[in-house]
Amino acid sequence: MNYLSLLLIIAISVLSGCAKEEITPTNAAKEDYQRAKDLVDANSYDAANLFLEKFSNKHPYSQHIAEAELLRIFAAFKGDEYVLSETLAIRFISSHPHHPDVSYAQYMLGMSHIKQGVPSQRDPAPTQRAIVAFEKLLHNYPKSAYVPEARARLQKLHNKIAEHELYIGKFYFKNERFVAASNRFQEVIKKYQTSPAIEEALYYLAASFASLQLTDSARDSAVLLRHNYPKSVWSKKAAAFL
Repeated sequence: MNYLSLLLIIAISVLSGCAKEEITPTNAAKEDYQRAKDLVDANSYDAANLFLEKFSNKHPYSQHIAEAELLRIFAAFKGDEYVLSETLAIRFISSHPHHPDVSYAQYMLGMSHIKQGVPSQRDPAPTQRAIVAFEKLLHNYPKSAYVPEARARLQKLHNKIAEHELYIGKFYFKNERFVAASNRFQEVIKKYQTSPAIEEALYYLAASFASLQLTDSARDSAVLLRHNYPKSVWSKKAAAFL
C-alpha cells in the first residue's frame, strides 16, 4: 500500500466517523432526548451539542424542550465551548425564569465565565461577570442545591480580584506612583477582607504612606497589620514603619 492510498483510507475513516456523529432527529421527541442523553453519557459532547441544536428545531414544543436546553448547556460546557454555554445559559434563564432547574442555568453561567477567565494580572472582566452570576444565584435562588458551591466559588473569585488589585498596586508602587498605589491597596483592604492578599496589601499601604511622608498613616497601617496578622511575614517587614 502506497502513501497516498493510506492517506485516502484515513480521510475516508475520519469522514465516516464525522458522519456517524451527525445524527438526525426523528419524529419521536422522547426517544430523541434519550439519544442526546446517551451521547452525553458517552462523552460525545460535540455530537450531543449538534444533535440537541437539531432537537430544538425539530421539537420546539416538546415537553422535553427545557430539559434538552439544559442538557445542551452542559454538553457545550463539557466540550469546552464556554462562550456557547454562556449564551445558552443566558437564553434559558430569560426563556424559563420559573423553571425548577433555572438555578442550574445560573450556576453554569457563572462557571462559563470562570472558564473564560485569565490570570489575575490580566483582564479581570470574566471574573467580575462570574461574581455577578453567582451573586444572582445566591440572591434569586437561596434554596438551590448549587448555593454551597456558588459560595465557595465566590470566595475564590474575590481572592482573584484582590490579587489583581494588589498586582496593579505593586506596579504603581514600583514606579513610584504612591498615591495611585495606596488607592489600590485600600481597595483590597476595604472590599476583600477575607482574601489572603490583604496582608501584603496592608504592608504595601504602609510603605506607600511612608513614601508619601505620611508617617502617622504608615504607622496605623503597620499596627493594623501586626494586630490582625501577628505571625505574617509582612507583619515583620512592617516593623520598619512603627
